[in-house]
Amino acid sequence: METDSGTRKKNKPGFVHSIKVPTQYKRAALIFKNAIEKKKSLKSLIYEEKHAKIDKLFPLFQKYNDNMKAIENAITETKILEDNKSFNPYLCRVLITDLFFLTQKLNGESRPVKTVLEYQEKLSKYLNENKFKRENKPSFGKPRYIRVNTNLFSIDEAIQYFEREGFYKCNYDENDYDDYLRVIKELKEEEYAIDIHIPELFIFSSLTRKYWATNEYVEKKKFALQDKATCLVAKLLNPPENSIILDMCAAPGMKTIHLSNLIRNSGTIFAVERNIDRYNVLVNMVKSSDAKCVKTINDDALQLNLEDFTNVEYIVVDPPCSGSGMQNRLTLGTETKDEDRLWKLAGLQIKLLQSALSNFPNVKKVIYSTCSLYPEENEVVVQTCLQRCQNFKLLNIKKDLRKMWKNTGDTKYKGIGKHCLYSLPEIDKTDGIFIALFERKKEESDYN
Repeated sequence: METDSGTRKKNKPGFVHSIKVPTQYKRAALIFKNAIEKKKSLKSLIYEEKHAKIDKLFPLFQKYNDNMKAIENAITETKILEDNKSFNPYLCRVLITDLFFLTQKLNGESRPVKTVLEYQEKLSKYLNENKFKRENKPSFGKPRYIRVNTNLFSIDEAIQYFEREGFYKCNYDENDYDDYLRVIKELKEEEYAIDIHIPELFIFSSLTRKYWATNEYVEKKKFALQDKATCLVAKLLNPPENSIILDMCAAPGMKTIHLSNLIRNSGTIFAVERNIDRYNVLVNMVKSSDAKCVKTINDDALQLNLEDFTNVEYIVVDPPCSGSGMQNRLTLGTETKDEDRLWKLAGLQIKLLQSALSNFPNVKKVIYSTCSLYPEENEVVVQTCLQRCQNFKLLNIKKDLRKMWKNTGDTKYKGIGKHCLYSLPEIDKTDGIFIALFERKKEESDYN
């Protein structure tokens, strides 16, 4: 087979290929390898990908994740890797997933493709043996969220588009969160609902995922495939028009674009990203979404020249995290709680949040979010920074959501837990995230 560097190495007779493996398969296999062996974030690896179509990679890994036990059992039982020692095991998994769970076909005539096709009947036998088990496995059932990018498209135009496409609005009691959850859980393929908290966010059945993955308005950035949990960050910060905002770890840019929508492309959003690959993704996202108020900055948020940001009024701190709240989407089922890594991440998270609370004299509100469900990255970070930055207080997020929310932080963190928010996959039908909202305390003179 070809190595990752593109050079050839000699294999047993019959396995040296003269026909190259399609780039999409090779890049997917390399992402798979880096996610497993180097314990890198699968989501980040996909966003950083330059040579393959990233909109094709997300469903591929989702399908593997959903059917992992069946695929691994089929690989073991058919001995496809035992019989073909030089077969890249990650490429093997990519090809099996694509053939049986995604496109139902394989491209090209490279040796790896031919090998999987030679084993197709055997693989199918063992995959079918697990079919009943897979179909009856309780599903996560997360709906498909579509946020309207109001820089390019209005909410009314979106509704008209949905209706032209044959979707029908499904209603619920707007003062009953349980009724809302019931409705979005039971959405049929032709139905949609408007989110109970975010009017520019529309909800569709999970059965429509393939439709939206190839939708032309998504490609044109009129619609964003953004989970509700991450939409809550901009919603809760709620900056007014003409605000000056700093997004400290901005890539890939979903929250940045949402903020630009909320302030109607007025004011300024400084979108900072240190990693050059992720920064390039951010730049492309901002440009294609027509976010004219955004200024992208390729720098470390902890190394900024603070004199250039003295007028910042609102800050988003969405730092690197373990991603434990994303387990229902793209983790390949490999992540375990790594205590050493958690505390290293928490150290960086504290530095970023403390900087936001300490170094910007005109900041009114700071919002902190992670896609983690571990308190080491959440309540502990918030508690530490509040102790060090006593000119800020926590706001009760549940009040901002009209008390229509179920999950708050751990109450053992007194004065902290009940003010913070958790979005939990099985309850809220979203990705898992944590959010804390800080507000600068008023000076005594402000009350006179």
